[in-house]
Amino acid sequence: MAAADSPLFRFQLWRAALPPALRLLLTVNLATYLAYVVLALLAAFGVPALAVVDWLTLPANPQAVLARPWTPLTYGFVNAFGGFFGLISFVFGFYWLQWMGRDYEENHGAHRLFGLYVLGALGGALVGLALGAVLPSPRGVYFGLWTPVTAVLCAVATLHPDRQIGLFLLGVVSMKWIAIGFVVLSLVFSADLTVLGAALAGVLFARAQRAGRDPAAWAAPFFGARRSRSAPTPSRNPFKRSDPVATPAGRPSKRGASGASGTALTVDQILDKILEKGYESLTKEEREALDRASRD
Repeated sequence: MAAADSPLFRFQLWRAALPPALRLLLTVNLATYLAYVVLALLAAFGVPALAVVDWLTLPANPQAVLARPWTPLTYGFVNAFGGFFGLISFVFGFYWLQWMGRDYEENHGAHRLFGLYVLGALGGALVGLALGAVLPSPRGVYFGLWTPVTAVLCAVATLHPDRQIGLFLLGVVSMKWIAIGFVVLSLVFSADLTVLGAALAGVLFARAQRAGRDPAAWAAPFFGARRSRSAPTPSRNPFKRSDPVATPAGRPSKRGASGASGTALTVDQILDKILEKGYESLTKEEREALDRASRD
């Protein structure tokens, strides 16, 4: 196990504290972005490595999709963001998925976040291809996590339209206006037609939840959840966490921990338990301790 003050240990803490579906989605998206960077470097030296990426992105021309029928799903996991501004775009998308996805999953379950992400990508592809069929000579390809992230954003905004979120330079804004503004800006600056379909998918997904249905019931077996068509009522408000219990020294208390070495030992035991039995095996106290340690 890495040292308690090392970047690797901090990364292990952060990753272990993530709920299972979000951990999977973030890991896949980070892996595909790093793979694209490596392939782009190889291409700079004359190796035709980027052809692999071309077979996973979604063509804007519907006729081209017939030769690659898997792309309406795979494009939502392929992050072919090039250059410095591409890096910035990926980092922001990654952060938004981590921010909204964590609270959504903790309130509604792992399989619902995963199902929302996948259905958002498919909904975006359906609308993007439908519009591409009527627009003159559609060009380019669609890719990246921003389309399914839009579905997550719009689902959260539909479930909690008046929830107030503080944004840098903009102040406190309601979730519904954040979602609307995001979709409009995406269309203006990127002309990404899949965003429309993802937004619609997110809204319909959340409305189905409100009606007591579970549109992601098909994904329940992947996360050890019992398959059900009904959606339970959230147990707590999203975007809100209980405050850690502070010790007199101002640091969160941990059972069985005394000083830095005791804290590391406790977290090590929790990490080992996750590796052996999975995140879902943790008790409430262990999850709270891991979450506090990841934010220290």
